[in-house]
Amino acid sequence: MMNFTSTKPPPQPKTQRKPMAARPSQYLASLAAAGEDVWETTMIAPEPPREYSPIFYFFYGTLTQPATLKRVLDLDYELVMRPAKIIGYSLTKWGDYNALIDGETGEEVVGMAYEVQSPEHEFKLAYYETNAYKLAPCLIYFTDGRAPVQVSGKTFKYAGDAVALREQRFDRKLWELRMGSRLPEKWKG
Repeated sequence: MMNFTSTKPPPQPKTQRKPMAARPSQYLASLAAAGEDVWETTMIAPEPPREYSPIFYFFYGTLTQPATLKRVLDLDYELVMRPAKIIGYSLTKWGDYNALIDGETGEEVVGMAYEVQSPEHEFKLAYYETNAYKLAPCLIYFTDGRAPVQVSGKTFKYAGDAVALREQRFDRKLWELRMGSRLPEKWKG
């Protein structure tokens, strides 16, 4: 007959742990070891504020109306808008609204240009346009005969599938963008 004995170590006497306040802090010890000038070498200097440069926006729909643009930007002074065009784009309808999409070479869209004066105004314009439109760079050609004749600027293009929009069929890309989720794979057709 075999005799099995326990291999457990004998119980250790319980020791009292020091309260947190009485224990030395490893973090504070490492800071003390780093020296007095640790803050000067580890702090990152903030970037100086960037200066805003006004930029022209090209509008082709409801924002070509000065009263609408003035209301959107919450302005209390009269706007200076200039007749203009952009080349290589096309307009199509998205419900009751115009939607700017890429067009054929040489195709023109006529509208108005306005020089936006602040980042806040850019934000208000983007909010007004919703996420159905995305901001895009463009070359604006002024048609009023005044200088400058052309400038680099921005405009709002349709953010969805331009082919689906033109063919008047369901635009999965825009739906997903606006809803913030994807359609199930089995619904893709």
